Amino acid sequence: MSYVDKTLAGGEEVIHRANFNWTYSFFPVLWFSLGAAALALMFFIQYASGVPYEELKVGWWSAAVGGACGSIILLNHMIILITTEIVVTTYRFVFKKGLISRDTQEVSLGKIEEITLHQSIWGRFLGYGQLVLRGTGVGVITLPDLDDPIRLRKIIENAKSALRADQRKHRRVNEDEDDY
Repeated sequence: MSYVDKTLAGGEEVIHRANFNWTYSFFPVLWFSLGAAALALMFFIQYASGVPYEELKVGWWSAAVGGACGSIILLNHMIILITTEIVVTTYRFVFKKGLISRDTQEVSLGKIEEITLHQSIWGRFLGYGQLVLRGTGVGVITLPDLDDPIRLRKIIENAKSALRADQRKHRRVNEDEDDY
């Protein structure tokens, strides 16, 4: 069960879970692929051409180090992807990261004052960008490159609007009850 699911208040529901864009994983996958390619090349040279191990010892060790580094980079990245939650609920926005230690930044939807979008030319072309949320009492929440940041911004704004409408409705009901 995710952190957000564990911390939902009564009546609170998850509206949207944001996703990372595929470009966020490009370089970790590239480093892993380069390390794996070096190992595959050494395997091919060793066994397809029959060159003895002693002549390829330095190459094998170099390929093994490259493969290990690429694997560590990809594993670290996968842990980040799996343990990061970016969620909009009916009452709040939550940005949680971390596996063993946990770092969360949460802000009530009503306290979000500004949402800034940073999107490069490549980001516009490939559909990713960063959102920066500024809110009362929380400071700044800077999100990593996300898939379709404009849609996430619209979802946050719609959730804020729905929360305000719900609050106005409850105020009117309470005022009507006070009249009796």
